[in-house]
Amino acid sequence: MKKVINLLFNDFTNDNRVFKESRTLVNNGYDVTLVATHFDKELSKEECIEGINVKRFNVGRIKLLPLNLILFWFIIIKNFRKERIFHANDLYALPPAYVIKKFFNRDVKIVYDCHEHETEAKIYLNKPIIKRIAKIFERHMISSADAVITVSESIAMEYEQMYGIEKPVLVLNNPLYMENRKYNLFREELGIPEDKEIFLFQGAYIRGRGIETLINVFKKMEKDNKNIVLVFLVYGEGVNKLKEEIKGIGNIFWHEKVSIFEYMKYVSSADWGIYLMENICLNHDLALPNKIFDYIMGRLPIVVSNLKEMSKFVEENKVGYLINPEDEDSILKVLRDIDKDTKKKYLPNLEKVAKKFCWEEQEKVLINIYKNL
Repeated sequence: MKKVINLLFNDFTNDNRVFKESRTLVNNGYDVTLVATHFDKELSKEECIEGINVKRFNVGRIKLLPLNLILFWFIIIKNFRKERIFHANDLYALPPAYVIKKFFNRDVKIVYDCHEHETEAKIYLNKPIIKRIAKIFERHMISSADAVITVSESIAMEYEQMYGIEKPVLVLNNPLYMENRKYNLFREELGIPEDKEIFLFQGAYIRGRGIETLINVFKKMEKDNKNIVLVFLVYGEGVNKLKEEIKGIGNIFWHEKVSIFEYMKYVSSADWGIYLMENICLNHDLALPNKIFDYIMGRLPIVVSNLKEMSKFVEENKVGYLINPEDEDSILKVLRDIDKDTKKKYLPNLEKVAKKFCWEEQEKVLINIYKNL
């Protein structure tokens, strides 16, 4: 049985892509050890999740990125340098795999899994020196990878042109296929009346995701269209601030984070998915986020920003509306006209797209990569 060391620079609590990839490898006969951080001391240092051996390591008592990263890399090199296959989830996880291959075992195989356009992400905004260093690191190390994976066609083309490498393989962040079954958890748990159309935004509370715009728009919509409400299924730092901001707004609700095993039931409890991602960095313009596919698997038509990759997807598949996230008037215009009948015209396309863009199709690509290592 081949052993895979899956490297992840977070605590592995809500990373659905990493979980799906790891479970796919386990189900196809691989022995997977997922190496993660241990910032949250309430989490187990070691556990087995559906056959995935999870090991969390302490990388410092305080969150200080340079220190945490160096400790994470040192731990991996010290404890796993005799292993043969590494799956590096993003640029943070690539250096230790590279060092092990370069200095300890040239037969090591590396799969570099770019969850986004790594060096064009928003974390590098207004940090030109750090961004330049990251690009140098990635350019130098990417050639050591035996396979490069990414999450949108545009990002794959960028990597091919930037680094002169073979075009990365596309493994989209699609959910497992599920039949069209509606749940009603938001209405039951939050007291939302049956006659309201529920718009869902889910994800981390992070700059650039249009959360402030959504609050402004739905605050105005409270009088314009009393038939629609917004649910934030949002987690992370800043959530308490968000809860204060929406206090007293009758058509905006917040729901606490749910487990990855229950998550799609909650998605299917909404009626529409909405994501007003802002064009603040190249990565956003080229992104094809997992929440788009989650919404569609829940048979929710979507209202999303008119950025490059999302626009192409929505236009080709006819699954919702494209809007300018900076133009609140245009957003209001779209939302004012939505009622219970609006969704019906998208349902046939949503059904087709859900069958096409599911994890069962994407995992075939992943397994083929590993068979050819």
